[in-house]
Amino acid sequence: MNDYYDSETFIKRSFTNEEISRSDFDSCTFQNCDFSDMHIVNSEFLDCDFIDCNLSNTRLKESSFKEVHFINSKLLGVKFYEIDPFLLKINFTNSQLDYASFYQLKAQNFQFIECSIREVDFSQADLQHSYFDNCDLLGSVFEETDLRSVNFKTSSNFSINIETNKLEKAVFSKDNVVNLLEKYKIKVE
Repeated sequence: MNDYYDSETFIKRSFTNEEISRSDFDSCTFQNCDFSDMHIVNSEFLDCDFIDCNLSNTRLKESSFKEVHFINSKLLGVKFYEIDPFLLKINFTNSQLDYASFYQLKAQNFQFIECSIREVDFSQADLQHSYFDNCDLLGSVFEETDLRSVNFKTSSNFSINIETNKLEKAVFSKDNVVNLLEKYKIKVE
C-alpha cells in the first residue's frame, strides 16, 4: 500500500499482511479494521477516526498522526515514541492502551477518556494540558514527566512521585490525591 486516500471508509479490513509505507490518509475512517503486529512506516494520518480497530503491537515508525481519534480500539504495546511528533494530536476514547509507551514523547493536549492505561510508560513525556477522564492507570510509570495542568480528577490507580515529576496546576480529586502520597507509605483514613 503506497498511495493517497481522501475521505475514504475502510470497514472490516485486515491490514496485517500488508505494509503501509509512504501513504497519506486524509479524513478517513477505519472501522473494525485489524492492524495488529504490522509496520506502518513514513505515513500520515490527518483527521482520521479508528473505530473498533485493533492496532496491538503495531509499529508506527516515523508516521504522523494529526487530529486522530481512536474509539473503542485496542492499542496494546504500541510504541508511540516512534511516531513523528510534528503537529501530533491524538485522542483516545474507551480504548485499551495497556503496555504502550509514550517515552519522551511530546504529547500535549491529548485526551484519554474512559481508557485502560495499565503498565504504560510515560517516562520523560510532556503531557501538559492532557486530560485523563475516568481512566485506569494501574502500574503506569510517570518518571520525570511533565504533568503541568494535566487533569486526573476522575482517574484511578495512578502512582505519581511528586518529587520527580512536574505537577504545577495538575488537577486531582479529594479521593485520588492520596495516590500522590503512596511513596511515603502514609495511610489516609
